[in-house]
Amino acid sequence: MKHIFSITCLTALVLVSGCSKFLDKEPLSTVSPSNYYNNEAEVNSALAGVYSTLSSEFMWGGRIPIRHNASTDESFLSYKSFPTGPFWFNYDASDPLVTEMWTLLYAGIERANVLLSNLDKANLDDAKRSIVKGQVLFLRAFYYFTLVQYWGDVPLKLTPSASVNNVDIAKTRALDVLVQIEKDMKEAETLVQDVTDINNTERISKSTVRGILARVYLKWAGEPFKDASKYDEARTWALKVLEPNVHELNPDYSQIYINECQDISEWKECIWETGNWGNNNDANRIGGRIGNENGVKCSASDPTTLGYAYGFISTSYKLYHLYEDGDLRRDWAISTYTMNAAGVKTQLAATKIYERNCAKWRREYELVRPLNKNYTPTGFPILRYADVLLMLAEAENEVAGPANAYQYINMVRRRGYGLPVNTPDAAVDLAGLDQLSFRQAIRDERARELCFEGLRKQDLIRWGIYLDEMADQALEIQAHGGTTFQYAAQAAGRAASRHLLYPVPSGEMSLNKAMVQNPGW
Repeated sequence: MKHIFSITCLTALVLVSGCSKFLDKEPLSTVSPSNYYNNEAEVNSALAGVYSTLSSEFMWGGRIPIRHNASTDESFLSYKSFPTGPFWFNYDASDPLVTEMWTLLYAGIERANVLLSNLDKANLDDAKRSIVKGQVLFLRAFYYFTLVQYWGDVPLKLTPSASVNNVDIAKTRALDVLVQIEKDMKEAETLVQDVTDINNTERISKSTVRGILARVYLKWAGEPFKDASKYDEARTWALKVLEPNVHELNPDYSQIYINECQDISEWKECIWETGNWGNNNDANRIGGRIGNENGVKCSASDPTTLGYAYGFISTSYKLYHLYEDGDLRRDWAISTYTMNAAGVKTQLAATKIYERNCAKWRREYELVRPLNKNYTPTGFPILRYADVLLMLAEAENEVAGPANAYQYINMVRRRGYGLPVNTPDAAVDLAGLDQLSFRQAIRDERARELCFEGLRKQDLIRWGIYLDEMADQALEIQAHGGTTFQYAAQAAGRAASRHLLYPVPSGEMSLNKAMVQNPGW
């Protein structure tokens, strides 16, 4: 791990904290643990450094929900200029997307380890110290969870790097990493604040920890671990999000994403979001690529006044037709129009499915001016209340069947049709399904509700159906895509078992003599 830990030692010992507006701290330059971590201000700056991994354009501020999750049954990459990448299933261990994600996750982990090892020496109120510790434990665990999802077995390192020469670190079994993730997150849940005390979607709250723990347990229950007992744990932790009775669905689905474009913190629905903001025109802004790479394509002639967007992500035929008549989510999540360089919209014909881009985050709603061609102030939802409700419905169904699970999925469905979420409506509510049929209903509803939010690939993998869905995607595009989109059918057709995990980056393999490459690579 020399290229990771040599970099991350420098980014932690020479602390580059990044920017997170809830901490309102300037980036730091040359500091060392021996003369740092003395007071609350310094601890908060270090904490901002641990958070900064989230909002990076190479992570949840852009790459993870967009390029790393382009190829699923709900979407495909509609930009042919990239020669290789995970979205084409033609990449290898030297792929820059794979390398940067691995490196940045371990950078975040190293920063967390450095802060945890120095936290006790800071002149800081004990209550505040505990809150910081909880956030850092959770973030480290979340970064490890992401590593497990994408790589499986990975090196587990819980202390700072003392030397850049100590690089030969073997993998830890993914199951053992999950045990550590569980331990850290459960401790974090006892330390962080209630969401009502924070009133902020960027900082870790108890609701954040509980909701992500439910996600961890659903992964644990699914492929490749297949520990069905964890469904009950997922149900328990999802219920804990509901228990305070403070979260609720925004009655207007589109408003969720408008709020994110306008930096409006809406913690009742958006429990946890990235801290992207500003237009990157000065050092204290951290713009991302949400709405820029995954918005409705617009090659704006004047990108300072129009929202330039590349339109990288387009809908699948399957996703478009999953929506039923009257479901308002479809025409917000999936574009109904194209845009020219002047921003003029042209409505798409009903037959033009594959021309429809992701449209959840629309640059026309951004408030920061002038617009930046490539960077947006738009936050990305890592955890929404709707996701928690659907996780709870899934777990409940797996534990006890659908009888008590309908209430949760039907709340999400009613909002999708613009109906009051707590009022039963026979026209849209699900009823009368057996466990198997309800399982499929959950899978479909997660696509309708959470499409383009970076969750689908890992959902399909944990359900054990990712390769089957990509094979179906290839056939679907062959049948409906015409000659224009056959490149996407060919890409989906290349999906193979080795693509269930990423390869360990080639640089890591060359420097870390204890490292073993993932199967098939």
